[in-house]
Amino acid sequence: MRKTLPIIFLTLALLIPCFPQGAPAKPGLIRGEVVTATQNGEPAVLPDARIVLHGPMNKETRSDAQGAFAIDGLPPGMYEIEASAPGLIATLVVEVKPGESSSAAMELSVATVTSS
Repeated sequence: MRKTLPIIFLTLALLIPCFPQGAPAKPGLIRGEVVTATQNGEPAVLPDARIVLHGPMNKETRSDAQGAFAIDGLPPGMYEIEASAPGLIATLVVEVKPGESSSAAMELSVATVTSS
């Protein structure tokens, strides 16, 4: 009996690392809408705007005909979203939490033009 007890404890100590210690974090998602201001200041949706995501995972998508976009399967963390359309741009930082949907309303404005 004295010899079997240390063998049991040693076996358990060697087996513990074989089992996962915690479940991986559930992926989250970002949903948003891309708009711009019209000449009279009212919002107008921007279809086919380019959406680029930078963070723990980099992804790219386009807004749909209503200016909406969604990017799912994202690991939790902070993401910078850049939305652009010809002559327009906007950036926003969004936190993605495990298993949750984050919201990103993006209002694009005239991009600064630089020349050399």
